[in-house]
Amino acid sequence: MGLQLRIGLFKKLDYKLLLKHFAGWVIFIIYEVSFARFSIGAFAPLQNYICYYGLNVLLFYFNAHVVLPFAIKSGRSYLVIPVMMILELFIYLVLKYALDTVLAFSIDKIPSQTVYIKTLLLPNIYRGISFLGCSSLYLAILRVLMFRNRVHNTETIQLKTLKEKAELERNLAEAMNAYLQQQISPHLLFNTLTFIHNTYYKQSREASQCVLLLVDIMRFSLEEVSISGKTQLAKEVEQIQNFIELNQLRFDYELYIDFQVAGDMERAQIIPLILLTLTENIFKHGYMKKKEGEAKLHITINAQNELRFVSWNLKKHQPEKKRLRSIGIKNVIKRLDYSYQHHYKLNIRDEEDSFGVELMMQL
Repeated sequence: MGLQLRIGLFKKLDYKLLLKHFAGWVIFIIYEVSFARFSIGAFAPLQNYICYYGLNVLLFYFNAHVVLPFAIKSGRSYLVIPVMMILELFIYLVLKYALDTVLAFSIDKIPSQTVYIKTLLLPNIYRGISFLGCSSLYLAILRVLMFRNRVHNTETIQLKTLKEKAELERNLAEAMNAYLQQQISPHLLFNTLTFIHNTYYKQSREASQCVLLLVDIMRFSLEEVSISGKTQLAKEVEQIQNFIELNQLRFDYELYIDFQVAGDMERAQIIPLILLTLTENIFKHGYMKKKEGEAKLHITINAQNELRFVSWNLKKHQPEKKRLRSIGIKNVIKRLDYSYQHHYKLNIRDEEDSFGVELMMQL
């Protein structure tokens, strides 16, 4: 504690603090010198003031920042403090006697030891005890201020923690409410789509099949993923097949697309909807009614768990503004950057009449 106190003091020393201490000592010294002047009617030589007050200041700070912190840290302060202060007082008296002798020698008025003991010993003891007492009081006030500051900082941190906790609980409650609301809406939609399928199955099997495929895709998009945020690659490929089948039903199987899958899709995992979004981009912006311009969609994975997704399609003729509104590819890139960083490579070939994507990634 003493060492920390000293280090903390030196770290926090600044010009304002030094000025306050200096001003305090100046006021104290002026008061004492003025009182002595009016009492005995004369001033002492300047070197006397410098030496004596220098010794007093040294005793004050040495006791406050060295001796007392060491004694408090020792664990037996009730014994160590009195012993150390008596030792300090003894050293102070020795130094004071040495100064008295040196300063008196300079003016050829060296007092005898008997005279010194009778006239100066008790005042010097009183002087030393006074500075030791003031120094102890100074340290006590300093420690109280430091304790109050520490308590204030602790309370501030606690209040900040409580505030952050309250905000987290409020955000959690809002997220839970939003999650429950999102659950209610899809369930209502699923139930409605199931009702439509059961009602119109006999009238149009194709339309009912479209409803079932759509429900399956929607369930996959809302399905909870693992802690890693990934799902089985085989499930993603299955939904791509459903999406292709759904669009074929929409256009009465007049779409030409070469869809190929190769490799073990069961053991690999991927963040969901990446490949499905790229596939959806083919049907949204591609023209697939020409057999000569057959779209291509190939998905392969090798033994090293390296995935390769390749697609190509002719473009539909549509306004440029409508093309710019598409944000599917941008979202895919953001998600790949977040989840795979440098473990993927995405090449996009956007030509005048065709569009191609090649995605290679380490799963």
